[in-house]
Amino acid sequence: MRVLAVLILAVICSAAEARQLKPDTLAAVPDTTRRDSLHAKKDSVSSGNGIDTLVNYSSRDSIIYNLTTKMMSLYANGEISYRDMRLRSERININWTSSVMTANGVSDTTDTSAAKVRGAPVMKDGNEEYHGSELSYNFVSKRGKIVVANTTIDQGYYHGEAIKKVEKDELFIEDGRYTTCDAPEPHYYFFSPRMKVIPGDQIIAEPIYLYIADVPILALPFGVFPNARGRRSGIIAPAYGEDANRGKYLAHLGYYFAISDYMDLGLTSNLYSKGGYSADGSYRYSLRDNFRGSVGVEYQRLHTGEANDPTYSEQESYRVAVLHDQTFDPATSASVNFTFTSNNSYQLTNDFNSALNQNIISTASVSHTFDENNSVSLSVARTQDLQNGNLFNTLPSFTLNHSSTYPFRWGKKDESEEDLSWYEKISFDYGLQAVNTVNRTQVSVDSVRTVTGGRDTIGTAQDYARQRDQSVSQHIDFNFAPKVGYVTIAPFLNYSDTRTFNNDDNPVLNRVDSSIMISNLRSAGRTGTIQSGVTLSSRLYGIVQPDMLGVAALRHTVTPSVSLTYSKQIVGDDPTGKQMFLTLGIGNLLEMKTTATDSAKEGNKIQLMNFHVGLTYNFSLDSVRFSEIQTSYNTKISNFLDLNGSANFNLYKLDPTSYRTLNTFLLADQGRLARLTSFNISLSTSLSGQRQSTGSGSGSDTVQPRHQIPGMSYNPYQQEDPDFGIPWNLSFAFNYNETKVPPFPTRAVNMNGHLEFNLTQAWKFSLQSSYDVTAREFIAPQIDISRDLHCWLLNFTWAPIGAYRHYELEIRVKAPSLRDLKLTKSGSDRGIY
Repeated sequence: MRVLAVLILAVICSAAEARQLKPDTLAAVPDTTRRDSLHAKKDSVSSGNGIDTLVNYSSRDSIIYNLTTKMMSLYANGEISYRDMRLRSERININWTSSVMTANGVSDTTDTSAAKVRGAPVMKDGNEEYHGSELSYNFVSKRGKIVVANTTIDQGYYHGEAIKKVEKDELFIEDGRYTTCDAPEPHYYFFSPRMKVIPGDQIIAEPIYLYIADVPILALPFGVFPNARGRRSGIIAPAYGEDANRGKYLAHLGYYFAISDYMDLGLTSNLYSKGGYSADGSYRYSLRDNFRGSVGVEYQRLHTGEANDPTYSEQESYRVAVLHDQTFDPATSASVNFTFTSNNSYQLTNDFNSALNQNIISTASVSHTFDENNSVSLSVARTQDLQNGNLFNTLPSFTLNHSSTYPFRWGKKDESEEDLSWYEKISFDYGLQAVNTVNRTQVSVDSVRTVTGGRDTIGTAQDYARQRDQSVSQHIDFNFAPKVGYVTIAPFLNYSDTRTFNNDDNPVLNRVDSSIMISNLRSAGRTGTIQSGVTLSSRLYGIVQPDMLGVAALRHTVTPSVSLTYSKQIVGDDPTGKQMFLTLGIGNLLEMKTTATDSAKEGNKIQLMNFHVGLTYNFSLDSVRFSEIQTSYNTKISNFLDLNGSANFNLYKLDPTSYRTLNTFLLADQGRLARLTSFNISLSTSLSGQRQSTGSGSGSDTVQPRHQIPGMSYNPYQQEDPDFGIPWNLSFAFNYNETKVPPFPTRAVNMNGHLEFNLTQAWKFSLQSSYDVTAREFIAPQIDISRDLHCWLLNFTWAPIGAYRHYELEIRVKAPSLRDLKLTKSGSDRGIY
């Protein structure tokens, strides 16, 4: 019906509009054409020649139909849409008989050289975009050809003398250029006289030439490039270099397996011409919000020097890391973070964090919550000291907790505290823990006799003591906290019971033959302790409202507390006897409220200082009953500075000869209240500039993979791309610690700093280091320089001094599909990369 209506309308309007046509058009088709006016710009048609849906078209100037030849012409900004195809061009012609559409631009009359073209065709077909001087397209076969064309597919840019689309997902390009740079004159591109493009898959070209700044750099007989978003299997391009100790090397050579949308595997290795190698693998998996994890394995066997060299050395290390997090249901979850490593692994790395962390802590746990009051957990833990080889293992630990409940309320959960009787405020909680520990600690066995060169010598030997201990402990606590006026009175009664079983192996010297023997010690015990007491606490406020200098109010909150505690061991041997403590504490919180700048808003609340003082008196001691006065403080000065610290003071005199604490108050002996025993203060700040747009165009954008494993972007170099959007970022920390207890007082002062800044929008500098003020030396300084080269990225890392001195230089294409197109260079004194 639509076609019939178009034909009738064409016959009626042809005579009336014929005089509006151009003379040359009238001569060609004098009485069989119809021209739409400006008021009839849009229409659609369906053809029986294989076109299975409507073709919509419009034009700014006119649309001409030739009923004899079945040709249609669109003049001035013509637009055609068919399925996912959209076309814009100054001139568009459609042959409805052959279902072929052609489009072209026209000469720009404002250009005297007639070189410029106005309204050149632009066609979008799904995610693909084509630009050219001339275009032809068959609606039925979906095939087309573009002359002097530019095409954009998945952030890849193609240019060719002719582009032919022979299949739905297959392009052939003559004299083609491919690049991911969106600059008018690309900074780099691949040229090939014959290029085949399969969108979403790959690019095949033969031969292939790499041009940088229009200068040919590299030629290959053929080339195959990935052309798909998301993770994709492929070879990891290595870094090449030479090291004085280990010779020439290939670093980070490997392969990446994109196994599925939910898991992947990366394998890399380092190879050295003088012997030595390293290999590592990383397997990762993730299933939405259910579980995720990884398994990483590293192995190194490194040589220094030649095999016959007196300075020849060989080092071997390994490292295995397992991560797993899983949520079975809202009440049950599991977590694993385990690392097994050789003790020398931290020596064979250039990573500062790994080198400075000389304790490996591993944990694994599973927990289940029955309701709001009951939960159980099972965990294992392992701590490895990389300096001395000591191991501390918890295999396993089982915990059962019943949090505070009120047994006498009988379902009165919704009533307020004021409506409850005194006995309904009594609560109890219960806990049980069973622990099995297996430890290995290094000890020195003195007076080991050895024979060297025919003479006896006395020395020491190192061996490990092994402790296997089991314990089961439980506790039950009763608490009652009524409020009387402004004072809260909280009596409590606790009972704890612990059973222990010990089985220890200790190395000892055999006096007969000076050999090392293992002595086994077994023991078992049980202790039961009852503890009771009462705590009195209150809260006092003082408010001042100066309403000047931008300060609306100052509030001082004082929280005094007094606790009296009595404890006695009622099961097992009690070496200490009864214990009674009186603990005093005063908390001080000073806050400020600023004056509101807008009457509709409130002023800001700022915490000026939080200060606490505590002191304990032990009735059970016969002398020196007062503990040290313990103070702590912290404040946050706006969003600029965090300040934390503590100080301890002793009330008693110190014997200058034996350094023992005497039962004599300093106030009575020297006229001063206390002496300082320890002091520490920490200041830290972190500031950054407001995020800005990098303004470098799409050439600097990083394409996120379509099937990205959350938070795990594979990178064999373990480096994150710099963020040029933050103009500057500063973090600084100062730490001062001092103990004044003779005969060995200590003092430690260090500063940590990290500074990032953009010299320009394309240059970013990063400097980080620690400085030991006491030793007057820098610790682990590092300088990072990054340069945004539009479609390229330059990264330079340099550690100028120290045991981990090294450098790395990398220049690579930023597009993820061509991430392995890079130049790298690295080196270190130890030959580790």
